[in-house]
Amino acid sequence: MPITSPPPPLSRIGLLKGFLSIFLPLCLVFAVVGFLHYYTAHEAERRTLETSETLNVDLARRTIVSDIGGVVSDLLFLSEHIERQGLFEAPAGRRERDIAREFLVFARNKRLYDQIRYLDSSGMEVVRINFNGGKPEIVPRHELQNKANRYYVREAMARRHGDVYVSPLDLNVEGGRIEYPLKPVMRFGTPVFDASGHKVGIVLLNYFGSRLIDDFTRAAANIADHIQLVNDRGFWLSSPNEDDEWGFMFDRDEVFASRFPEAWRRIVAADRGQFQTRNGLFTFATIYPVAVARSAARAGTVDKTAGVRQERFWKIVSRISARELSATLPFFIQKNSTLYLAMFALLSIGTWFLALSRHHHQLATAQRDYEQRFRHTLENIDLAAVALNRHGEVTFCNDYFLTMTSWRRHEVVGKAWIDRFVPADRRGEIEQVIGSMDDPEQFPSHFENQVLTKDGTLRLIAWNNTLSYDAEGRVIGVTGIGEDITEQRRAEEELRKLSQAMEQSPSMVIITNREGLIEYVNPKFTEVSGYRPEEVLGQNPRILKSGETSADEYASLWRTVMSGAEWRGEFHNRKKNGELYWESASISAIRNPRGEITHFLAVKEDITERKRLEQEVEERNRELARSQALAAMGRMASMIAHDLRNPLSSVKMTLQILGRKTGVEEDEEVSELRQIALEQIRYMEEILSDMLTYSRPDALKPEWITIDKVIDLAANLAQRRLDEYGVDLAIHYHPGLPTLYGDATKLRQVFANLISNAAQATDGVAHPRVRIDAMVELGHIGTSIRVDICDNGSGIPEEDQGRLFEPFFTTRAKGTGLGLAIVKRILEQHRATIEMRAGDPGGTCVVVVLPVNPLSDIPGTEATEPTEATET
Repeated sequence: MPITSPPPPLSRIGLLKGFLSIFLPLCLVFAVVGFLHYYTAHEAERRTLETSETLNVDLARRTIVSDIGGVVSDLLFLSEHIERQGLFEAPAGRRERDIAREFLVFARNKRLYDQIRYLDSSGMEVVRINFNGGKPEIVPRHELQNKANRYYVREAMARRHGDVYVSPLDLNVEGGRIEYPLKPVMRFGTPVFDASGHKVGIVLLNYFGSRLIDDFTRAAANIADHIQLVNDRGFWLSSPNEDDEWGFMFDRDEVFASRFPEAWRRIVAADRGQFQTRNGLFTFATIYPVAVARSAARAGTVDKTAGVRQERFWKIVSRISARELSATLPFFIQKNSTLYLAMFALLSIGTWFLALSRHHHQLATAQRDYEQRFRHTLENIDLAAVALNRHGEVTFCNDYFLTMTSWRRHEVVGKAWIDRFVPADRRGEIEQVIGSMDDPEQFPSHFENQVLTKDGTLRLIAWNNTLSYDAEGRVIGVTGIGEDITEQRRAEEELRKLSQAMEQSPSMVIITNREGLIEYVNPKFTEVSGYRPEEVLGQNPRILKSGETSADEYASLWRTVMSGAEWRGEFHNRKKNGELYWESASISAIRNPRGEITHFLAVKEDITERKRLEQEVEERNRELARSQALAAMGRMASMIAHDLRNPLSSVKMTLQILGRKTGVEEDEEVSELRQIALEQIRYMEEILSDMLTYSRPDALKPEWITIDKVIDLAANLAQRRLDEYGVDLAIHYHPGLPTLYGDATKLRQVFANLISNAAQATDGVAHPRVRIDAMVELGHIGTSIRVDICDNGSGIPEEDQGRLFEPFFTTRAKGTGLGLAIVKRILEQHRATIEMRAGDPGGTCVVVVLPVNPLSDIPGTEATEPTEATET
């Protein structure tokens, strides 16, 4: 260590004066810098605040404009729709029904309107749909009212074609009293015309104003505590203080202008802007509802009214109080106090050390004492300690270093470090390190290198280096304290390889603690599940559960791994995007050196594709078995048809000839036996026909057909069953049924079978009835025709409902159980669906949904080009 000359004596008073001469000017500079920092931060915060207020107010304005435009679009769509449908030229009863149906569907889908009405030119309500708390309903004719004396009816009736009337936003009033709970309402109206261009009435929408206010509040959620919506008289339509709202409806005198008169004058004088008064920072924008509605009606857009002055308007106003604006100083102090305290401390400490540097000559004597103590300390620590001079020669080494390298002290001290301890391939590097002592800033304070021991082995040492200086500040050597990290590095390398293997593993790897909380997942887990590591760390793996694994299985898993055994199994889990996937998992415990379980390791493999292939193979095997069974049935049916049909036909013909033979007198008993025999023969023929139909289905011969003709012919085919059970059959075809592309013969067979089944289901009912409804249905597959066949019979037992379409399943004493199986097969060929439902109040309803589109892409159809609709 360096030995320096003693410093000159220095009094404490002289040291304090030197400290203050530096510290006080620096404090002044520090204060100036702090003030400039605060001013800059304050101005930046102010600009950010003003920009944020402007953006949020404009967002709220655009939201309201968009809502009004949407209502106008709905209104014009309804009026144009019923005009184009030609409903005003339809007979009176049909016109009201069709309009009511259109309005009801619209109300159910939109759910935005308290009422949808059509009033004729006299102001009389013709159709009215009430929202009814989320269950829209058509108001009966006797409850409709004449609204000719209402201002909004007169205003809407006076509009031209395509023009829109917009009422003020106020609270709904029923019977002369404000409705509770409060219901904000806006009325939108437009006239409608018949085909001759004569005005026949108006369409009115009572729009839920609460929806508009809710959208306004959500759009301005960032400033919801100080944004307001004010009408042209200064009354609040929406306010953070609910007591301010709707004052004009409750005869309250408090308005925005009375509370902030100076700000109100500036707000009504411009369409938008931002200014500050003693009451705070005001940001505002203007909406002209009528102009917005007319703009939407003309061009289909809504925001072309900036700068247009109208009689009626709304003002969106945000206000930040003066107290909130002035709160930047406490915030600045709170935010930067730690920084400035640290800087002040550093300034004080730095100044103090700067003053202390003046009396460095006093440290020479203390340095000699310190060197002796330091050497003593180095001798007694369990770390290697070595001192080199500027030439790289060893001037000191402790016993720990000598023991580690197996050298003796006289063999080391005074020798060149590079010659004795540095491998030949590393000497150039170490020479550069020793040479960098001339530049202390470049000299490494921490350094790792290999040390050659006496027996030729290499030990990796991590050195902490400290340069030694003489009195003039020149480097005279270096002292290094080193730790043998050979084994540590070897263990770290093994750990790195293991970590790399886990990171690059093609399997998912998850490590949890004893409580089951995730501590590590590898990239494969992210690739499969979609969850990033930061989304699952600290979470329980149950976030992947799909609900298909039972609690007993999880309990068994935990018992296995908590006992220290390995658990293997499969999970059907859910990805982040909701997609399900299969994985095989191996879960085992991780123990610490004491044998205690500290963590759990799960290694998983995505087997979704394997499962899919297995399922596909299983499905194909089932289909093959089914095809083989049907082939066998076909052969059996052909044999039965060949061996039984001819004898049955002969017996049937003989019985029929005997019944018609002249001169043969039969008594009543013989006639009855002959009829029974014929009935049994027909029953056997039906069995043979069903078996042949199910085992050898024919290809479809599709063509354009009309459903009403198909159902009428099917009803005729089932007439015998209807007469047998005395069933009252009612068929109702909804208007506007389209033609569909299908096999008329097959569909007649389907509906004849279903009508016969419905008739048989009414056996034992006092007044048997079967009702058929055919209607248009819009679904995810496009336009379809839905046919409901409902009876008032005893219904189907719940335990039998799942087996109705199975082949050879029947609940009747007579029957093959193939009827509904054939029906389902034919409908599947048409890409149609069939469903059994409980009737209301009783019985059973069969629902058949037939797609209208051509079946050219459906297997089992003959290649035919679609032609014009064919009656069947």
